[in-house]
Amino acid sequence: MALRHRDIVSAVTDRENLHSKQVKPQIKKQLTLVSRPALGEVSNKVNGVKHVAKRQEPVKDLKKKTVTKENVPTKKEPGPALVSYSSRQLDVIDPDADSKDEPQMVTEYLADIYSYLRELETKLSVRENFLEGHESSPKMRAILVNWLVQVHSNFKLCLETLYLCVSITDRYLQENKHIGRETLQLVGTSAMMVACKYEEMFLPELSDFVYICDDTFSKKQILKMEIDILNKLDCSLGRPLPIHFLRRYSKIAQVRMEQHTLGKYVLELALLDHSSAHIKPSIQAAAACYLSICILNDVSCPSKIWTPTLVHYTTYSYSDFKHVVAKFANMLLVAGTLKNQAIQSKYATSNFAKISTNPKLKGPLVERLAHSSPKS
Repeated sequence: MALRHRDIVSAVTDRENLHSKQVKPQIKKQLTLVSRPALGEVSNKVNGVKHVAKRQEPVKDLKKKTVTKENVPTKKEPGPALVSYSSRQLDVIDPDADSKDEPQMVTEYLADIYSYLRELETKLSVRENFLEGHESSPKMRAILVNWLVQVHSNFKLCLETLYLCVSITDRYLQENKHIGRETLQLVGTSAMMVACKYEEMFLPELSDFVYICDDTFSKKQILKMEIDILNKLDCSLGRPLPIHFLRRYSKIAQVRMEQHTLGKYVLELALLDHSSAHIKPSIQAAAACYLSICILNDVSCPSKIWTPTLVHYTTYSYSDFKHVVAKFANMLLVAGTLKNQAIQSKYATSNFAKISTNPKLKGPLVERLAHSSPKS
């Protein structure tokens, strides 16, 4: 039933409902009370007693007050927006905000995936100085890696295949110290074939691997070495690669394509150096990412390059890989003097933005980074 407003002066005869609303005593005009037809002839007396108005103290007028500027409450200004504690302690930007709705990006699993990769790189590691007391020298290994880069380019294989091939070779060499000059190329060939089977959709035929060795080794020898490699490594081929981490770090840092290409060039140069093999792939990628941004942006301040977002998602601060930055910067300076030039020639092409010919790679900033104290 709809409710309607009733004028308390002229439309209400029930005085019991007006116990809190009294008429001002100074009003002398007689009020005419209207009877209610629905109740018949009902007198305006209560219990037969004639109503006598008593003198009372004046009460406040319950009518609406006139609204003035003085009594209008001022509107409160909105306070500062509430900020979560995590946002206040770190100025972190979500690098996956624009790919949350893409199922193939599996953004909800990225933290777990890279946490697992960090565990694997420790479990499937390469020992420092793994060529000590070995029949193969660091110089022989560098020649082999240089040749593998050429084979990789000729076959037009995935970049992961090259990194995995070198990783398999190093892990096998540290388990078998009796690989010398005669069989070192055989190890590299079989490792390349294993890496192709692991990474490629369409891999070269066995006869192609015999051909690239200039028929030095037969199909049977290559297959026998493949079996020995898998036995020595217990078929554990899932060691994380530096390129896996570099791609992630490049996305977090929102680098340009030229900077990402320089990062790849630095990591491939590191493949030639046997003393870099024991460095964790995630550390190598962090140093390469830092160097690429630093050199091409002409910025040397670590806090401007390695931002809180990178620290948060990589879990590395600049001090964790500063010594690797100095090592890689020195490699850039001497890259042109090396006998093995396959990587420099590869990155001097237009497909890689001719990044190895960039004059900034031998500039004063790189020299300063190369001579910085690792412990400072």
